[in-house]
Amino acid sequence: MSSPSEDPFDSLLTLEDSLYSTAYALGASDGAHAGRIEGRIFGLEKGFERFAELGELHGRSVVWASRLLPAQDGKSTRREARREEGEEGEEGEEEEERVRLHLPPLPHPVTARLHTNTTLLHALTDPSTFDASNHEAAVADYDDRFRRAGAKCKVIARMVGESESPEGGQEGGGKARGVGDASMEDFAGSRLVG
Repeated sequence: MSSPSEDPFDSLLTLEDSLYSTAYALGASDGAHAGRIEGRIFGLEKGFERFAELGELHGRSVVWASRLLPAQDGKSTRREARREEGEEGEEGEEEEERVRLHLPPLPHPVTARLHTNTTLLHALTDPSTFDASNHEAAVADYDDRFRRAGAKCKVIARMVGESESPEGGQEGGGKARGVGDASMEDFAGSRLVG
């Protein structure tokens, strides 16, 4: 039997508080677990986006660098080597076809400044030199190098007469905003709004 000082209705009167406390504790633990999962997914998405942009800049530097090199006519030396070895035939024709497939040289004059900028862009965007950890120093280094590489890419694109982004639009891959697309930003700089 219960002691005379205990009220049998105490558990009923505090039922709401106990249910609230229990539900809050369960919700907090489930939220922490779901938050970690969502945070990890968000981090992976953002990391992929950032390094995809970096890869685009690095790829452009590789293409420009290969277009800076003079096109080498390796046909004559390879033919001579095959004649010495006696390897004329289908393999020789395939090799000649591979030699003919190369990037065209840049139409503009190649200057020392263009070489320097292309080399620097390549060095700034080299994926093997980036720290992929999530520390402040690594993120700051990435941001600084990506900003500098973007500027170098613009300079090189102007020097060789290409668009600044591969799609031909504005930098950042987004579509160019036209006049009157109903964005709030359109009104901020308007002379009519005072």
